[in-house]
Amino acid sequence: MVGMLAPRIRTRLTFALSCFGSLFLGISPASAGSFVEPSVLSSSNGVLDILMIAKPQPVPSIVFTPPGGAAMNPTGWVYEICPRPASGLTCPQGGNSTVSDYGGTRLALKKGDTLKIRLVNKLPKMDPLKVRHVNDPGDANIFLNPTNIHTHGLLTPARAATVGNPTFGDFIFVSVFNSTNGIPVPQSTHQHGPIVMDTTDYVIPIPANHPSGLFWLHPHVHGIALNQVVQGLAAIITIGNVGDYALGDAVKTPFPAANIRHLTLKDMQVLAAGTIKFDPSGPQPVVNGEVLNQQDPRFCTQFRASGEVRHGSCPGVDNTGPGPFGEPGGSYYVGSQWYFTISGQQYPTIRLTDPDGEIWRLTNASSDVSYDLNLTNDANQQPMIMQLLAIDGVSIHLPQDTPPNSMVTLAGGRFHVVPCPLATGNLSSFPVCTDEFVMMPSARAEIWVSYRNSNGQLTLPPPNATATFRTVGLSMGTGDQWPEVDLAKVEFAQNGTRQYTAAALDINGEASSSQQGKGIFAQRVPGATATPLPAGCGALAPGHRRRIFLGLASFEANNLFGMGYEEVDQNGNVVPGSQKPSADALEQFDPTHNVICLPLGPGQMPVHETWEIVTLSLYNHNFHTHQARFQLEGPNGPNPSGLIQDNIPLGVATPYSNPVFGVCTIAQWRSGFNGGCVSTPVVVDVPFSQLGEFAYHCHLLRHEDGGMMAKIQVVAAPY
Repeated sequence: MVGMLAPRIRTRLTFALSCFGSLFLGISPASAGSFVEPSVLSSSNGVLDILMIAKPQPVPSIVFTPPGGAAMNPTGWVYEICPRPASGLTCPQGGNSTVSDYGGTRLALKKGDTLKIRLVNKLPKMDPLKVRHVNDPGDANIFLNPTNIHTHGLLTPARAATVGNPTFGDFIFVSVFNSTNGIPVPQSTHQHGPIVMDTTDYVIPIPANHPSGLFWLHPHVHGIALNQVVQGLAAIITIGNVGDYALGDAVKTPFPAANIRHLTLKDMQVLAAGTIKFDPSGPQPVVNGEVLNQQDPRFCTQFRASGEVRHGSCPGVDNTGPGPFGEPGGSYYVGSQWYFTISGQQYPTIRLTDPDGEIWRLTNASSDVSYDLNLTNDANQQPMIMQLLAIDGVSIHLPQDTPPNSMVTLAGGRFHVVPCPLATGNLSSFPVCTDEFVMMPSARAEIWVSYRNSNGQLTLPPPNATATFRTVGLSMGTGDQWPEVDLAKVEFAQNGTRQYTAAALDINGEASSSQQGKGIFAQRVPGATATPLPAGCGALAPGHRRRIFLGLASFEANNLFGMGYEEVDQNGNVVPGSQKPSADALEQFDPTHNVICLPLGPGQMPVHETWEIVTLSLYNHNFHTHQARFQLEGPNGPNPSGLIQDNIPLGVATPYSNPVFGVCTIAQWRSGFNGGCVSTPVVVDVPFSQLGEFAYHCHLLRHEDGGMMAKIQVVAAPY
């Protein structure tokens, strides 16, 4: 068992990383009502074929009252979705066939299905003075608000359109412009990829051996991904059913679908009229109810004042003082409000009535916010125990002899692991319980929630038992400080006898089965045929690994992020000529070239590579790769345990010389303890099973938009 950290220290992500090598780790508001499940569109006969319109829309669940003004609903950006009509680019209004929820619709698919989307861009043009990267290379058109989609976490090809097939797969380099906003100007460098006007079609196949689980969909146009996600564009995707992997321990029956909830974490900063600083243009006027989609982590104080109530929001503050690295003062946010919603609902009530409890499927659909979550018993103010079922959309499966402490390392320290009380040995895998866990942007987690007594044992609740689901506040190294907020009230009204569970759920984890037998990482890649390799593309030599650096592309500005690359041989030496862009430099994302090109394995089998991820920053990043997953490696190589992720929190560098903007150089990292800086690489095993051009990046979208992203291509093997 990992001991709990002290109440204030445990909110410091860097402390946990340094100590454990990881985390641990009229108008009426929706806060008055009960939690409502997101709207669902389900596949039929192997296909989900939808029209999806990105558009502005008032958010009825958020009610903002500016100083001296009337209550109002801020305007967010939503996906209006309906079954694809026979013709036209509009959804029928009225009835139940069209949904347009700020909280996010759920697209329910099965293994082997095909997701077809006709995406229509009806987003408004943005003020170029309020768009951070409009002056970056290739980004002159982004104020016109182009969009696209990325199915985060799905293992599906990153296919570009061709003359023979004008549809796209999960390909993030296409930009769909709204013609009413103006025609984009051709870019001489850093062109992001194909430009289409108003609408385009996606055809996204779900492999028959794809893991069941929770995934999500969001826009991915470089330079404004943050703006569009902050404004509300996101949806969730489920493959299969929770009952595919979660069974009762008393009765080996799939956990009932009626006891499943989907909780999507989203946030929105809503401004009072005044003047706000925008990067790089400086002070600009804003109006009441305007959404700050150039999000500011210093909007609120991190911790509430004595007696302050934070039910799904926190108040803006005077932020005109200098930043943590001595940056010039920020903006005056007094009178503004930062809202934190669950599936679009502000501080809803979640009422549990079934004695077998519920499974909560959580998605962090925020652009930058990291959450340090727990469920606090209101009677004794102690965190309650919950069983962890899945991470990043794939259910965990650990051998029964797994030491409890190893879970901290295996999951990158995202969970504070505690014993599962009274869990028996008659389970398919080792049960993992937690009473506190961290979700960085894009992370997903599935937990089993039921009332437990002070010893953590399942029991019927006493009368009027309640708990508060909250984020307790989290500091990202010497950088962002995310606020503590109460997210939902939980009422335990369970009665009767449990039908399926005695002490734990039995998890048949697909994180393990996906890597053996007929699993997606153990079978020949569909559609791959022997093809000569492109120039400069080749497999890693035996024992070699790739090393990825995350830091600044320029030490003249603290918002120009970048990545570096090199290959390392079996003796730990850098392979000559492999460094990109050079031995001691990082570069901002350039969509015109691939940093990495690799083939599948012989016979078109998935290929495993070892990557070292090195952060040069004194604040935390969240590494993510598209079209793939990874396992953390231990000192003896890949861990055979069944736990795979698609994003991983990175630790921080420890400087022994003066870093610029809180970031070291590669040269300082190489010198290590000899006057430079120390950052322990995170080593992962990555099985590549999908063809196409895609990306790896930091999933703090402010960092990604600033250039902390690189392009990779996976091609068929030549034999």
